[in-house]
Amino acid sequence: MQRIRLNTATEVLASIPTMLGFIPTASVIVIMLKDEIVDGRTTKQIALVTRTDAATSEGTEFDPAPYLEAAARAETTATICVAVAEDAAAVIALDQIAILRQGFRDAGIHDMLALHVTALDQIAILRQGFRDAGIHDMLALHVTALEAGALWTDLDTYATGLTEDPNASTLSIHNAVEEGRSTAASREDIAARYAVTVEADTAPAHAALHAQGLDFVRHAVTELVTLIRTRGNPDAELAARVGLCATISPTARDALMFTANGNEHAAAHAFATIARQVRGNARIQILTVAAYCSYISGDGPSTGIALEAAQAAVIDGNGENDTPLRNLLDFALEHAVSPAAVTTQLHAISAEAARSFGVGVDNLDS
Repeated sequence: MQRIRLNTATEVLASIPTMLGFIPTASVIVIMLKDEIVDGRTTKQIALVTRTDAATSEGTEFDPAPYLEAAARAETTATICVAVAEDAAAVIALDQIAILRQGFRDAGIHDMLALHVTALDQIAILRQGFRDAGIHDMLALHVTALEAGALWTDLDTYATGLTEDPNASTLSIHNAVEEGRSTAASREDIAARYAVTVEADTAPAHAALHAQGLDFVRHAVTELVTLIRTRGNPDAELAARVGLCATISPTARDALMFTANGNEHAAAHAFATIARQVRGNARIQILTVAAYCSYISGDGPSTGIALEAAQAAVIDGNGENDTPLRNLLDFALEHAVSPAAVTTQLHAISAEAARSFGVGVDNLDS
């Protein structure tokens, strides 16, 4: 496996959109690093990348606790904090505020309130929290935008530089060539992947279920595995059958999850495409499976957006057809549970579910 090294602030910033899967704006990003032995020496490897909206109003509260908890679970030893915000002039002023506040606290003077809360203030809070937890505060950057030619500033040294095109970064090129993954222009573009489109006709699917009985699930899973492995796009007929399959029982839904084994990215794309064409309980179940595929592939942003779409579908259905799996994935995402842990827990369940419907698991398992 090719190891990609990020040696400069410019290289780190250019790689962030690829790490997240989209180009963030008005964001606070934390790259958590852990120690790993490579070729006999200790090096820093990315353990987790998180993003939250930048604060934009006075008096906004910001709690670093979830980040500290995630850092502990990820065995983080160092962090890189990045504020993406347009107001570059705020860098020096907010750093002066941070110095003053610390000085007042050290002098025993009550630091009662700081009203100018922005992405940089969030960064200051996070950095202090990481330092208090014994985590190396390696680097903190402010950048006006993650696009070619934007100004970045080191929040400690005030060194500055210009960003490079994220699509030309080594990481972006690697993902495009080796994994067929591209970076979305925005979070909204990812959300569009799950937006409803023309509804598939379910009548032929119901007729097939009536004719095939329990073999219906086996046929649907096997056909879907073939399509995913060839990176095809599900048509309306297959979407309707897969959607119906997901509503037969939780076990049938779990059998569909097995199709992601070894082909997580392609499976996430297939289930997103299917989710756009089905409605009601079928949409909830398929969006949840799409979230699972994204999660085990390490694509946190897509996971979160798929879960949001599933939650919206649950609300549209007056709370009916919600699933423990959706809640489990939501918990895993919120608490930064490793994709490997989720895979370990759910792959065996999905394989057994597929086997129970007569799917040739041993032949399909990669």
